[in-house]
Amino acid sequence: MTPNRTTLVALALAALLAPASARGQTSSDLTVSGMLRTGFRLEAEKAGGKDGFALYDARLGARGRVGIVFDYMAGIEYDAEDGALRLIDASLAVPLREEMLRLKLGLGLAPFGREATIDKAKIPFVERSQATLALAPGRQIGVGLGGRALESRLAYDIGMYNGNGPRFENDGNGFLWVARASWNSVGDVEFFEDFVFEVGASAAFSEDSAYAALPVTGPDLDIDGGAPVYEPFTGNRWVLGANARVEYRTIALAGEYLWANYEERGNVDLSSEGGYVQASYSLWGALEWTARYDWFRTAYALEGLPDDTTEFLVLGLNLLPGLYGKLGIQYAIGLDGSLVGPSESLDGTNVGPRLADGQFLLNLQVAF
Repeated sequence: MTPNRTTLVALALAALLAPASARGQTSSDLTVSGMLRTGFRLEAEKAGGKDGFALYDARLGARGRVGIVFDYMAGIEYDAEDGALRLIDASLAVPLREEMLRLKLGLGLAPFGREATIDKAKIPFVERSQATLALAPGRQIGVGLGGRALESRLAYDIGMYNGNGPRFENDGNGFLWVARASWNSVGDVEFFEDFVFEVGASAAFSEDSAYAALPVTGPDLDIDGGAPVYEPFTGNRWVLGANARVEYRTIALAGEYLWANYEERGNVDLSSEGGYVQASYSLWGALEWTARYDWFRTAYALEGLPDDTTEFLVLGLNLLPGLYGKLGIQYAIGLDGSLVGPSESLDGTNVGPRLADGQFLLNLQVAF
């Protein structure tokens, strides 16, 4: 992001946070949110290990309502790698029929996948799963319709987007179409004694024009072997997903599966897939043990490189002291010779440490 654009982003967010009287408009329900996650990492040398202190995420956002016309949301993120601010959320929503139907326009998360659309502060690990990072569309610019029904048990969303991530342009004449539906047995509010059962399904279709969306196993000078990277892709891209979750009292089991098909111009047909199965147990609502099997298969591996599937067992322990804080540790074990996973999300807005064999991460988090 250029300095001029960074300045504009900061000024835009400051304007949203300014008192309503100063803007000469009537607004209500203004909510400021933020997330800071920092910690320490240790990695094995064979996986391109980088030891030291890290800043995982630093975000600031605001949401509110202007009269009875529309709701707004805006958010910025500090990219520690580039040393710059970037806009990650900027949207307006118009309620057409209370909660049953809302129109949303602007930049935000495309409604695809469960893990990809939940608040990052609520995921049990430092970063989302390999398949979510590599296949889910993530943040996009476009328009969507969605709503809730059956006392918020049923949620549904559909949208049309540029398909180029959080960039304010479309690289061709095609669009990204995304749809998701989910059903939860208890609705929005879950209590300790509830038996919660949830299922969901997602679909996305895009006509890409040289967009770096094809995951392949490519060379990486920092590690002993190959690592998943993205190559430009021109053609039709389908992505499908399904998820399920069961939770009762202190025990939870969840899983998600994503599959993508790439039909390149020239009749080359490739596919990629991945997912996770996760179990957790909490004690007194203040201590949480989590274990996850996380796997991902790229579309293909370049000649001379190892197998194109990466599998990890990730173990985590989170201390939840209440209010807004969390202290977590996690350890990743590469299975079947796997060394590293994808380095960042497809849309480029999630840049936490990629999974690596023998990786230890400490996470200190404050989110409000």
